[in-house]
Amino acid sequence: MSISRSQKTRLGVFMVIGLVIGATLIAIPIGSRLSNRQKTFYAYFSGESLSGLEEGAQVKFHGVPIGKVARISYDPADLTRVKTEIRVQENFPMKTDMYAEAGAMGITGLKYVEILGGTNGAPLLKPDSEVPTKTSMFATITGKAEIIVGKVELLLNHLNAITEPDSLASIKNILGNLAVITKDFRGFFGSVGPDLQGISGAAQQLMVRLDSISRDVKSLTGTVNQSLSGPRLSSIVASVDTSAQSIKTLSETMSLMVRQSREDFSVSLKNLREALENANGLMRELSENPSLIIRGEQQKERTIK
Repeated sequence: MSISRSQKTRLGVFMVIGLVIGATLIAIPIGSRLSNRQKTFYAYFSGESLSGLEEGAQVKFHGVPIGKVARISYDPADLTRVKTEIRVQENFPMKTDMYAEAGAMGITGLKYVEILGGTNGAPLLKPDSEVPTKTSMFATITGKAEIIVGKVELLLNHLNAITEPDSLASIKNILGNLAVITKDFRGFFGSVGPDLQGISGAAQQLMVRLDSISRDVKSLTGTVNQSLSGPRLSSIVASVDTSAQSIKTLSETMSLMVRQSREDFSVSLKNLREALENANGLMRELSENPSLIIRGEQQKERTIK
């Protein structure tokens, strides 16, 4: 069966249109990828679960989409951290003082990466660098909620233990013992109440007397201050100074007298020693020659030159 020329023309036009459409469909993604250049950064999350964060999730800057999560893996050097590879638009100025957080999208459980912080004066962060991370508010609240739930559970367990029949019986016994003790205390204070009142009255009288004594001491102190103040204090100080000078003069005089008396006593002792020596000599001569008492000592002749 032969094909007419018009059919060949329509078939050719159809093939050309199909090729153009196919080329367009292939060129659009390639062109978008070539025109939409991206920068790669790495964020390490620790201390929280990234469940709900998937590859392809959005990366936002204060809610504005700027890129996507390219890959999620663990950190071989530190298993407590989750390594996240994010790609952002090439024209986005990633600053060194920016940080990343894991945000939650409503109640769906899905998560995304939120870029926060940054100042205009901060330098740009180089591609393939690490972006600092912080624990998100949602993770902090979740951790606190888990702690609160644990404490509530422990409290409920304690309440269950308290409400058991054996525990209730013990509590009733304790309350009964407290009632008995309270009754005993009431009787005790009722019996010693008058004595306590007497002691209180005596203590009050003692405080009144102490107050009176303190007032008297204060008055005496004021009187002494008044008597020793001003000119009278100056005259007392002058009198004390004069008395001290007089005592000093008297002590010097007594010292001089004692020193002179000591010298006179020494001279007297010397004279007495000489007199005793002369008496001893005389007694020795008399004992040797008793006739000297009658005849006396002959005078020796003196030669006159």
